[in-house]
Amino acid sequence: MVEVIVAHARAGLPNEACGVIAGEDGRPVRVYPMHNAEESPVVYRFDEHEQLRVFTDIDDRGWSLLGFFHSHPRTEASPSPTDRALAHWTDPVTGEHVPAYPGTRYVIVSLAGDEPELRAFRFEGGDPVEEEIRVP
Repeated sequence: MVEVIVAHARAGLPNEACGVIAGEDGRPVRVYPMHNAEESPVVYRFDEHEQLRVFTDIDDRGWSLLGFFHSHPRTEASPSPTDRALAHWTDPVTGEHVPAYPGTRYVIVSLAGDEPELRAFRFEGGDPVEEEIRVP
C-alpha cells in the first residue's frame, strides 16, 4: 500500500495527490487513490462524488475509514497550517475546535528529498500527534 501511495503522489506532480485508506480491525486493507479536485501544489480536496463512492464502498464492505493521505511535493512530511485547519472544524454551539474525523490518521508523503518520506498523524486535540508507520 505504501508503494501505491508513493506512486500516486509521484503521478500527481507537480500537484498534491490525495486519497483514502480503509481499514479492518485497525489495520489498513485498501488504499483508494483519488483525484485532487483543487489541482494545486499546496492544497488538496476530494471531489465530493468520488468521495461518496469511496465512503460507500468502504461501508458496503464493512470496513472503517482508517485515514487519509496526501502528498507534499516540495515540503517536508509534516502537517502544514492548512492541513491542521482542515483536520478540524468549529462546533457552532460550543465554539470548540474538534477533529473532523475522530480516530483517523493523516498520512503525508513528502517528495521533497531524494527518497519519499511518509509520516502519519492523528488530530485528536490541538496539535498533531505522530504515529509510527509499520510496513511488513
